[in-house]
Amino acid sequence: MRRRIAAFLIVMMAALAAAVFFVSRQFQDDDGGYRASRFALSDANDKSSSKALESSSSVEETALVSLIQLKSDETLIGVVSMDFNGDGLEDQVNAVKSASSPYIQLIVGIYNKAKAEYERKAVIATSIVQTSSFTYTGIDLVGEHKNVLVYQGFSENSEAVLQAFLISDRSTGGVNVTQIADLAGDGTIFIQQADRYENYDRSNANGASYPIWVYTSDTSRASSMDQLQICYDWDRDLQKYVQTKTIRVAGSNITRKELAKIQDGTVATFAKFLEGLWYKSDSSSLYYLYFDYLQKEIIFVRSDIEEVYSWIRSDLRRNGIYLSCINQEIQNLQRRIDISLRSVDEINIRIQDDVRMLISESNVWDGVYKKFSQDRNYDMVSSRKTESFIKILEGNPSWKMADDTVVVFKEGTYTAEGDIISDTGFYTKVTLRDQDYIQFRSSSPSPLFKGMYKVSYGDSSNDSLLFKPYKVLPDEAYPTDERSVTLLKEKLPQE
Repeated sequence: MRRRIAAFLIVMMAALAAAVFFVSRQFQDDDGGYRASRFALSDANDKSSSKALESSSSVEETALVSLIQLKSDETLIGVVSMDFNGDGLEDQVNAVKSASSPYIQLIVGIYNKAKAEYERKAVIATSIVQTSSFTYTGIDLVGEHKNVLVYQGFSENSEAVLQAFLISDRSTGGVNVTQIADLAGDGTIFIQQADRYENYDRSNANGASYPIWVYTSDTSRASSMDQLQICYDWDRDLQKYVQTKTIRVAGSNITRKELAKIQDGTVATFAKFLEGLWYKSDSSSLYYLYFDYLQKEIIFVRSDIEEVYSWIRSDLRRNGIYLSCINQEIQNLQRRIDISLRSVDEINIRIQDDVRMLISESNVWDGVYKKFSQDRNYDMVSSRKTESFIKILEGNPSWKMADDTVVVFKEGTYTAEGDIISDTGFYTKVTLRDQDYIQFRSSSPSPLFKGMYKVSYGDSSNDSLLFKPYKVLPDEAYPTDERSVTLLKEKLPQE
């Protein structure tokens, strides 16, 4: 509980601190060394995005039910149902683990209309052992109205792997399983979706294929920290994905002594380096990542949205680490984080969500992150008045409202109990440009406190406090139309 409160307090303080910092930097020259590059975000409302989301929803299974006959030693771990052989009938591909092999296998089941059953036609052996890093789906990868079977995961040597297969019928009654992509690298592998326009849907014409990008270290030079971004695309003549482009991204100049402190070959050392709060420094928007290796959690914070992911797997690579995590509230939402070192307090991050979801070249979380240090000066000043309000709030056993609701403040948490309300949550003190505010975060669907408040004494006797709602922006603050809250001090018996 204390850990979550501490993380909350740090994140809330960092949010306003960095906001003022970003605004102040806008008044400086662009040549002042501040990175102003932006990452493009694809329009999730366009037709290609909508179709991708519809496709992903069609493969989601509410329960793991195999319609294919499994062997006695096979354990079902995943199900994807869609038409893979192009006959218009829904097939099924199951992911299984068996006692005879440590690797995940994909069982291809083709629906036989005459027999009204799924026939086991092929088994694809993957190079993946860990189920937590494994995802697979069907997608029209080549733009020819064919669902291609695609899987991703990590091999035993911690390499990221992506393989793709075309499935077609044989005249003799079997199926052909043709591998069209076999890619691996020590960084991110992702599929870049492109807009196929209306002709693809209306006239059944072929559309653009989806390029596959592999981010990997340059292993040709032993001392190089450069990263290679290799693009593979569909070759219709060769009927496979071939390399079409290579981009070299210069690595950071980190001394061997500094690097040795961060990378000694163990996950624990690198995780200790990541521990704490990082903020996105190459964007005017506010994005934060909080790494907590001991609790195995990664917290994503932007605006007033907080997502908590369980830290499942860590794979070290040459100049960074690759993390796999799962959303604690939505268990089938997986996320992979590719972290590259830039300096002793700066990292580059690429994030990829589950392969079944919308895939694009850019993610709003991608970019350069700096370690947040409380020693930095962000034009935020200390205020005795704010400190006194917190002391007053926590120093009194309880406070009352006009409707007899009782509110208790203690060590960054509050509880409110009354006839018509029951609320709990966190609060933190914030001083922005010599003005005092208190920010609340409720755990209740019907909160008593919402957002930021300016605090003042309610009367001359100092026995009441007035919480007036404010909208606080990096460059201004103004009162809102929300209801103000007045708290009356409950006096101790001896008073």
